[in-house]
Amino acid sequence: MAGFFGFFDYTKPGPGIPKDAPPKHPVIVFFEIYSRKFWNLVKLNILFSIFNLPAIATMAFLVIISQMSFSSVAGDDLLMDFVLRFILGSFLLCIPLVTVGPAQAGFTFVLRNYAREEHAFIWSDFKEHALKNFKESVIISVIDLIVAIIIAIDLRIYMTMQKGNFLITIASAMLVLSFIIYLMMHMYIYPMLVTFKLGIKQIYKNALIFAVIRFLPNLGILVLCAAVLMASFIYPFIGMMLFPLITVSTIGLITNFYVYPALKKHIIDRVRLDNAEGSDEGQA
Repeated sequence: MAGFFGFFDYTKPGPGIPKDAPPKHPVIVFFEIYSRKFWNLVKLNILFSIFNLPAIATMAFLVIISQMSFSSVAGDDLLMDFVLRFILGSFLLCIPLVTVGPAQAGFTFVLRNYAREEHAFIWSDFKEHALKNFKESVIISVIDLIVAIIIAIDLRIYMTMQKGNFLITIASAMLVLSFIIYLMMHMYIYPMLVTFKLGIKQIYKNALIFAVIRFLPNLGILVLCAAVLMASFIYPFIGMMLFPLITVSTIGLITNFYVYPALKKHIIDRVRLDNAEGSDEGQA
């Protein structure tokens, strides 16, 4: 007799899920996925952090460069001093661009599969889709860098200009709003990159549409991700330990879990419907 007088018999099939059972709330589904995949998320977070080390090192070098003076090389020529800084800084920025974007693509593919409750091999799928989307992800990284530089320069200019100026206040508000919309776009950019065969222009166009038409729920997800990040750094030492271990993959799973249903509803299901209607017309 299996088990003990019929009890604890794990060879018998369970009751299963009733066909008419109501669907689980998305929040419950998310935490079920999170608990099942927790250690995989830790491994993925560590892998992603390793590939981002060049970016961290580059930022440290750029801080050092900003404090350096090339006057001993270029004399008192301020223009030459700026050119030397620009050349050295540009050279250093080229290093992380070839790792950050592709790593984000591989990272997103694994998290997207987890979000739709599908299996993914951490290393092999990460590597495959980082290489598969290498060119496009590097282009996205370059665009991110350009946007970050433009925003940083504009903020610096606005902060140094006269305060209390109404036009400057409006311009600053528009800049902040543009940055928020760009962050919203970024929630969709990499999931679309690893899911569809789209050009960079079409990816950004679709991402902008999703950012605008879903502005309020997008804003809610951004606030939630910011809250998770700030909560992890309530104690800075603990936050510094959690960030390379679980924080990034947690935020990544939240965004992919939120984004994928929208992509499925507005793109995948619509394409399937169009294909079905086309085949019906062909048979007719």
